[in-house]
Amino acid sequence: MRDLNRRTFLGIGSTLLLAACGSRSSTAAPRDAATPTKHIVDEDDMPPVRAACVVDPTAKNIEGPFYKKGAPHRSVLVEASDPGERLILGGTLQSTRCEPIGGALIDVWQANAAGAYDNDGYRFRGALTTDAKGRWELRSIVPGRYLNGDRYRPAHIHIKIKAAGFALLTTQLYFAGDPYNDGDPFIDPSLIMQHSVEKEIRRARFDFVLPA
Repeated sequence: MRDLNRRTFLGIGSTLLLAACGSRSSTAAPRDAATPTKHIVDEDDMPPVRAACVVDPTAKNIEGPFYKKGAPHRSVLVEASDPGERLILGGTLQSTRCEPIGGALIDVWQANAAGAYDNDGYRFRGALTTDAKGRWELRSIVPGRYLNGDRYRPAHIHIKIKAAGFALLTTQLYFAGDPYNDGDPFIDPSLIMQHSVEKEIRRARFDFVLPA
């Protein structure tokens, strides 16, 4: 199953912030906007549960101007025709009491490979849920950079996490080694992800922690 899933994914493809970054690529609401999260991986393919307990809550980060409610429930944001480096991003969600948080909603939005957001539709926007062990996984592309004033913002992915009994978390995830990390006015070093390339796919992990 794992090999099949990877082949399937490889087949998908081998303000301060400027409003001009918005894309006009889609106007129709997604057909699956009210359906459960779509997973293309089985349980064995999900990220492993974190070995060590981390009690520091995940840092907050700005929402930015491009958040849009009503993202479709899906864990795969990329389509076969989309340009860009393929990305598998996953991890876990737990509380500062070291308890996994299952059934939480992770709302994701990002720029496309050209650094543009789809403000009319839902391209590169999605919502997925954590499993009983708090695990989550997203398949997308590495987002493109875009100008913020006279410099580019580093590549980043926006996240909102809604979990029963916890305060809403709004944050962003960044990539280690991005030349625009240094000097970015919004970046928090704790939100920078290490990553690697396997079979032409960028892989990264981030484990979220919510204050109990």
